[in-house]
Amino acid sequence: MLRNVFLKSLRDSRRSITYYSIGMIATGLYVAMLYPTIRDASGLTEFMEQMPEVMRNLIGDLETLNTPEGFLNVEIFSFMAPLIAGIFAIIAGTGAIAGEEEKGTLDQLMANPVSRQQVMIQKIEAMLTGLLVINLALGIGLVVGAVLTDFDLSISGLVQALISLYALTAALGLIALGVGASTGRKGVAAGVAAAVGVVGFLLETFLSVVEFLEPTKFVSVFYYYNSNGVIIHGLNYVHLLALVMVGVVATVVGLWKFERRDLQN
Repeated sequence: MLRNVFLKSLRDSRRSITYYSIGMIATGLYVAMLYPTIRDASGLTEFMEQMPEVMRNLIGDLETLNTPEGFLNVEIFSFMAPLIAGIFAIIAGTGAIAGEEEKGTLDQLMANPVSRQQVMIQKIEAMLTGLLVINLALGIGLVVGAVLTDFDLSISGLVQALISLYALTAALGLIALGVGASTGRKGVAAGVAAAVGVVGFLLETFLSVVEFLEPTKFVSVFYYYNSNGVIIHGLNYVHLLALVMVGVVATVVGLWKFERRDLQN
């Protein structure tokens, strides 16, 4: 009889975790190896200084762009890494409960000697484990790229950036899982989690150039994720706690609803 939902879930998602991890390693390796070319490009700083202020604000701090941490902050941690890991988290979160329910396999799972709470908690553990592997893969790619191209990369800054990335994508995955457990509908779960991510990214991206959006920064998960450039300036622990709390609330609400609703036949 099935007792360990965690291991079964990891086994079922092993290919997805493997493919995303390979993609993350390749992405980190490519961007890290690209840095020396950008660093040594003549006239890059002068060119950026001539850009319109709006464009400079979107790119970020020009003074740090020529540093490894500044470059990786713009090229990896501002968009690419959250996109890849966020997609994995949302897909894993929507499939954990709602996906099983829509496929008709949740009834088979619940027929075993496991409670709904155990099922959901172990599904969460499996999703978070897979997400951890993917984040570590990105770190490996970046470190190997830095070694191969012989530039100094702050390991402390990189670790803190990966922690913040993990907190953001875990929150998105837990939102997807919580909504899926509450409704039993993959489309709704994916839509809500994706909306939180996309709207948060747009608000954070354009906060610096659209003045009337400034007060909305507190509803953007991306504001709490990387508004201060974590790889450059380090973690803001209040912001990190805010992301953790988003995930906790989504989990608690999802578990409460999952325990009380009738499951589809």
